[in-house]
Amino acid sequence: MKSLYSIIQSLNPYSAYDKMQATILRKTLLCDNIKRLKIIGIIGSLVNLLLLVLYYLEDGLGGLTTIEAGLRIAWILASIIYIIGVGSPHFPEAVKKRQFIFFYGATILCLLFASMITAVLSVEQGSTFLYLINVLLIGSFLYLSFLEIICIIAPSFLVLIVSIFITPASILMVQGNIVNVIASTAFAVVIAQTILTSKLKQLSSTQTILDQKKELEYLIDLDGLTRIPNRRKLESYYLKNPRMSFALLMVDIDYFKNYNDTYGHLQGDQCLIQVAQCLSHYPFEGLTARYGGEEFVTLIKLADLNDVTTLVEAIRESIEALQIKHEASSFRVVTVSIGYVVHMVDEILLDDNIKPTADCLEDFILKADQALYQAKENGRNQIKLFEE
Repeated sequence: MKSLYSIIQSLNPYSAYDKMQATILRKTLLCDNIKRLKIIGIIGSLVNLLLLVLYYLEDGLGGLTTIEAGLRIAWILASIIYIIGVGSPHFPEAVKKRQFIFFYGATILCLLFASMITAVLSVEQGSTFLYLINVLLIGSFLYLSFLEIICIIAPSFLVLIVSIFITPASILMVQGNIVNVIASTAFAVVIAQTILTSKLKQLSSTQTILDQKKELEYLIDLDGLTRIPNRRKLESYYLKNPRMSFALLMVDIDYFKNYNDTYGHLQGDQCLIQVAQCLSHYPFEGLTARYGGEEFVTLIKLADLNDVTTLVEAIRESIEALQIKHEASSFRVVTVSIGYVVHMVDEILLDDNIKPTADCLEDFILKADQALYQAKENGRNQIKLFEE
């Protein structure tokens, strides 16, 4: 049983990926398959319609009452139902169960109609070309696994085999035709397996590149030591929120040079990391970035001016509450001084043509820095609002 399971797994290219990734890959390929089968349906319908017109011109209405003509009409109707009903999912998240049912149902019917038409043709009227071209087209144009294409081909292949016994005049009785059918079917399965494996590797490689790019972009926006946003990310965040009312805080660790001199730079780095994580995880809507050295800038989105001072004071207290030992400070623990500026946007007077710039951000930082200077002058470990 284990060897049988191993064989089945080896025939399933999706088994090389974890369950979640395999599901995403299946849905991604289904989006592509749906579009490709629509193309097959449109082309097939046009060909069948042209043949029906020729039958009508040759035999009148009688040419449209044969079993073959009926199958071609059914093929056209099935194609129309598929094209309209399957929808057009453009990304994996949009794929629903309905799309799976429509796609696999339509693919099976496509080959089934081809095999049934082939089965009813006499030796004088046609050949196995219709089935051969369809099975090879589906095998090479759609992304199907071994088990999928076997399940899709099985009903139509069974129809052809049965027709040998019940239709003496079947073109399959002609020497070589049944061999062509079997060989083409096997060839289609091999092609499908090869194409699917190649496509999955391509998608996987592309996804890996995109993940690496995303990771690189993420790292570019982070401070290397504290792993919180840096000045680049702060500027980007500000520019992406032009209608934002905010409080901008300039946060400075008190007596940090003394801390480094007393405990060493390695311990100083750990202190910076602890303060940075505390600031970045404080519950407010906004962003905290390392501005440089022992300075941090916190941008807090505001709905109104209520409790701004209380919030800033609570942030200062949260750092003091860390109780990081600092013998070289008069407070005996690590504390911060905060200068901040408040900017409220008037939605009524806001001009859509005026966009925030990096210079505007620097102006606010400069004001907060001036307030920070006053907080230090007043004795440190306190907050100070910038006033014009």
